[in-house]
Amino acid sequence: MPRPLRTALFRILFVLLAPGLLPAGPGGALAFAQENRATPTPTPDNPFGRKYPPRILNATRLQGRPPSIDGRFDDEAWNEGTWEGDFKQQLPVEGAPPSQPTEVKILYDDRHVYVAIRAYDDPAKVHRYPGRRDDFNGYAVDVVGVCFDSYNSKRSGFEFDLTAGGGKIDLILGNGESEWDTTWDAVWDGKVAHDDKGWTAEFRVPLSQLRYGPQEEQVWGLHVWRWIARLGEEDQWQLIPRQNTGRMYQLGELRGIRGLPRSRHVELMPHLLGKTSSGPSVPGGGTDGAGAAGLDAKVGLTSNFTLDATVNPDFGQVEADPSVINLTAYETFYQEKRPFFLEGRKILEFQLEQEEQLFHSRRIGGAPSYSPPLGAGEEAHLPESTTILGAFKVTGRTDNGLSVAVLQGFTEKETVQVSSPARPRTAVVQPFGSYSVARVHKDWNKGNTSLGAMLTSNHRWVPDPSLAFLPTQATTGGVDFTRHFANRTWVLEAKGAFSQVSGDREAITALQTNAVHYYQRPDASHLGVDKARTSLSGYGGSVSFGRSEHSRLHLVDQFRLYSPGFDLNDMGYLRRADVIANEVFLGWSEPVPRGIFREYSVQAGREDEWDFGGLHTASETSIDASAQFTNQWRIAAELEYEQQVDTRALRGGPALRLSDRYSIGAEVSTNSSRRAIVSLEATREQALDGDSGEWRTEASLRLRPSNRLLLTADLEYVRATDDLQYVATVEAAGTTRWVLGRIDQEVWGLTFRANLAVTPELTVQYYGSPFIATGRYGAFKKATATLAPAYGDRFHRYGPSEIALAPAGNEYMIEEAGSAAGGTYSFPNPDFSFRQFRSNLVARWEYRPGSALYLVWSQGRTGHGSDPTRPFGGHWNQLWRDRADNVLLVKASYWFSL
Repeated sequence: MPRPLRTALFRILFVLLAPGLLPAGPGGALAFAQENRATPTPTPDNPFGRKYPPRILNATRLQGRPPSIDGRFDDEAWNEGTWEGDFKQQLPVEGAPPSQPTEVKILYDDRHVYVAIRAYDDPAKVHRYPGRRDDFNGYAVDVVGVCFDSYNSKRSGFEFDLTAGGGKIDLILGNGESEWDTTWDAVWDGKVAHDDKGWTAEFRVPLSQLRYGPQEEQVWGLHVWRWIARLGEEDQWQLIPRQNTGRMYQLGELRGIRGLPRSRHVELMPHLLGKTSSGPSVPGGGTDGAGAAGLDAKVGLTSNFTLDATVNPDFGQVEADPSVINLTAYETFYQEKRPFFLEGRKILEFQLEQEEQLFHSRRIGGAPSYSPPLGAGEEAHLPESTTILGAFKVTGRTDNGLSVAVLQGFTEKETVQVSSPARPRTAVVQPFGSYSVARVHKDWNKGNTSLGAMLTSNHRWVPDPSLAFLPTQATTGGVDFTRHFANRTWVLEAKGAFSQVSGDREAITALQTNAVHYYQRPDASHLGVDKARTSLSGYGGSVSFGRSEHSRLHLVDQFRLYSPGFDLNDMGYLRRADVIANEVFLGWSEPVPRGIFREYSVQAGREDEWDFGGLHTASETSIDASAQFTNQWRIAAELEYEQQVDTRALRGGPALRLSDRYSIGAEVSTNSSRRAIVSLEATREQALDGDSGEWRTEASLRLRPSNRLLLTADLEYVRATDDLQYVATVEAAGTTRWVLGRIDQEVWGLTFRANLAVTPELTVQYYGSPFIATGRYGAFKKATATLAPAYGDRFHRYGPSEIALAPAGNEYMIEEAGSAAGGTYSFPNPDFSFRQFRSNLVARWEYRPGSALYLVWSQGRTGHGSDPTRPFGGHWNQLWRDRADNVLLVKASYWFSL
């Protein structure tokens, strides 16, 4: 049995036996005794692993006129129904009486659900900061909210929140501690009011915004909560334990809703926009104007299933991606920010490991794949993204617990005009593309067993020979399985996936030799480039077993592998194939305030990686701890030790043993409910041999000079040295040289934001981010015995007589000592300086629910150079002398329902 698999099986066996082994020692016995006192063992008739019995709230059918939504309870409607109270603290002391009482009442009719929440408090102490949509203000503002699991699926719920400043928040709430998605936007009404008893919140939620079954009498999961910012206190109507087996399994129940009509709603939101652009990115460097129209639609196919569609969408109001300098072989991962793809993304998620996933929606409408070669005097301006002609998705859940989601998108064939002194020409930079995704998921045994599957397909029509390097068809699929044991105390999760990519021989050769695969590695006998291939296939998956989050003790083992031919990057995201890995985590978290701590946790982990040839490529041991004090300050610290053999460092060359290294980091942040909040983070990484290391410092300031204005500034400074940074691959006399160098790198990044809430419906946001990075290279060397145990044996450092900089061509000339003419070659000077500024100013007015007017001004500046020795001030001054691209956009949308 291969050693990696043998090690992984041993660790899985350890995890399976751990419950019986741990109590044997005094520390283990004490830990389990403490845990059992705090969390009683669930009984066999408790399949959800509940700690607290469910509460029931009965909704009342409205008999009279519906209330007007103004935040006040002076309508006759609120004389109907019954107020419910008896909230309990979840934070900071689970189960304790709340510092302030809260009451809730729920009414309904054939069209809406109405919720009233009274939050008793001292009016002078309420944090009532208004804010933009979906902004919790870093939990510095008081909040009340209600969540409906209208399917009663115990997987997710629709949550509606109001801040004391009148800000609206809506989200999809899930089972994990951080599993909530504010990108879901519903059309609903909500207002707040303040009086001498505290404050009140009034909600009107259209039934068309929820999804529910056809039953005559509905039973919904219900969660009602309140956040008191100054105390860091969360109060809940149905207490959800801090450590639980899944949040949605702990909800209370909403009963009494009967005779709802079958929903057949149709929502349309057409938009119009006008845009003018100027700057160097505009052809000719002048000014360009454009106008467009588009349509978003939401159609209730049944009360369970909804169709969302978009035609000619525009995302001009979306904040730009952050600036980065990527000196690795891997593709930079960018988060999705576009509303159409964000909404409901959870149901289309198939995550393998962190960022690695079968479906990454940024692939739809991404940057063009091809940049045409330019001759002397030629110029071409590539678009930043490919035009999305249209997309639709169908999502829903059947009565027997089968969730279904289908997405289809089409992107336009993109061309650019190449201006030329001889004759202008047109070049195709991206073919017409089709993107298809289908996802299903089924629950059994009250959700303790679930099975899901996903299938994706990307097809490109590639008629142009210049695009022959692109695959024509990529198909991926996956299956995921979850099983909970012992009243959800333990959980087994397994995922399996496959990929199949087809295209011309040029495309598949390019796929084999890109950074995900590097089949050309000369030291990997299990790999090899086949230039005759017209397809590439692979598989991947993972198995994990461990304790659920219901207790203080956390223990999990995960084994995963990706075969050498596994590839997801036409529809998903995968950094690296050819991986076998095993991870073990053991941790302890204490949620009960003790002494100076409100809560604390500590975790230790170990990860090992191999490639499919049996090469041990990485081992990492880490320990981290975090705590919150009674004054609501937070601290965290982490220590890591890593040994790595990098199979990507030489860009297709042999694997390179890197220096063993350690890193230590610490972070501190002040009370998040204050008007001024500061956080500081510092990390030090150092190699044990060689001359490599890094200092990374980050600082953040969050300042609220008035209730309506919030200012934030995030500063990052990195100073790094890497003695084995890849520089170039050079062919000379039939022999390949992999050139490395010592890079001294500095990065300065500042992100500034200003949020002004004139009213909850009228907000102005500014985002500005200057970024400067420099890299200076020296101590050049060529790789030799790349896996040698001794650091100095892994390379040959060029002596003064072997290397010289030729200023005329800005390149280094190498003449290896003691070699024939074949030892003479050159490579470009890799020194660089990069500067960029990205900003946008967005004024948003929601003039009626669901309808908005945007005014957007975006500005960007980008400059390059090869003089990293200039002081910071010189780069900063040059950034503002670089010519700017400016875009002014006006966009109006109008929502209406049929």
